[in-house]
Amino acid sequence: METVRDNATRVKRFRELKTTLRTDRTRLLVGLDIAQAEHVVHLRHAHTRVVTPALTIPNTTRGFTQLWAALTRAQRATGCREVVCGLEPTGTYHQAVATFLETQGADVVFLSSSVAYWNRRTQDGTWDKHDRKDAANCADLLEQGKVLFCSQPTGPLAELRQLVRCLRRARTELASCKARWRTTLRPALAPMGEPLPQRLWAELPPVLQAWERAAPGRPAVPKGRLPLGLATACADLGTQVTAVQTRIAVLEAACTPVAERLPAYPLLRTIPGVGPTVGAILLAEIGDIGWYTKFSQLRKLAGLDIVRVQSGQYAGQARISKCGRSLLRWALYHTAIGAARTVAGRARLAALKAKRRGDRFAGFKAVVELAAKQLRVIWGVWRSGTPYDPRRAGGLQRQAR
Repeated sequence: METVRDNATRVKRFRELKTTLRTDRTRLLVGLDIAQAEHVVHLRHAHTRVVTPALTIPNTTRGFTQLWAALTRAQRATGCREVVCGLEPTGTYHQAVATFLETQGADVVFLSSSVAYWNRRTQDGTWDKHDRKDAANCADLLEQGKVLFCSQPTGPLAELRQLVRCLRRARTELASCKARWRTTLRPALAPMGEPLPQRLWAELPPVLQAWERAAPGRPAVPKGRLPLGLATACADLGTQVTAVQTRIAVLEAACTPVAERLPAYPLLRTIPGVGPTVGAILLAEIGDIGWYTKFSQLRKLAGLDIVRVQSGQYAGQARISKCGRSLLRWALYHTAIGAARTVAGRARLAALKAKRRGDRFAGFKAVVELAAKQLRVIWGVWRSGTPYDPRRAGGLQRQAR
């Protein structure tokens, strides 16, 4: 039995597939509709005929063995030597079958969910959706060559991605706690347009006091002035926030040692604005810089590419696409904020704001543009393998703390 190929070999193979899927008739194309309990498979001799319209297999090792036996029979019947499998990444349900197919020597690629959504309607001119149609849709996208690279990270990168995924979940919970405080509990204490009276501010847990400013005056002593229900809700939220903040601190501390095992981490840390946690997130979200041949691919991954709607004489307003990985875009935004704390960074941010004079969102847009420039710097440093040189970036350099 073969083993899973390393990512460098798989990237080279993917680029070959990308250029030949639309024309090569010697491949067996396999479209998989992934589900929790069972998968539906569509087999097609590329650009020739449908071999098996629908084959249902359970999401078990025995089901995977049945699938490979069916693929072997189809190879003998069609004379195809290569097997290319395309699937939409569905949670983590696809990982087991994708790994199994890779170990058997098949090529596995991803299909974009948004592209599959629009292409599905072209199959039979209807808007319905079911598993058989989804599997056929995946095979059709394979014939069109509309595929994405299926990465199989191992070692420190795989560990770092798991840690970053947990960190993102914890930060999402913290954001929901802040929303609950801002929209539910805080309005019940006093009008939102004025600070809390000292007597009410003193009744709050310390973590909630840090979120709210108190009215000027003598510090008050807690005396149980809040109603029981409101006091219990505030205490419950304070306990939840404390637990989430502790989890975030533990996860951030765990990310750094894992990220340090990757050779690109010390290079990224030389860039102004890239701290320990942000650097770890950048590594986890980008993966390997060797997977990308052009900077535009990395910019699209972050959703910082410029798009606009145009038709005839009409041209809409240019904006960023906000597609790709939202966590990578978040990390780049905070990288820009960190870089803006330097002398050269403040001057650059001021220049970006000045060219948007009169725009009420000039500050936010300037930071986003600076984030795109930071991504260009990350691309250059990572690709070259040399530390950041402030002389090549307009004097922008890290300041000692």
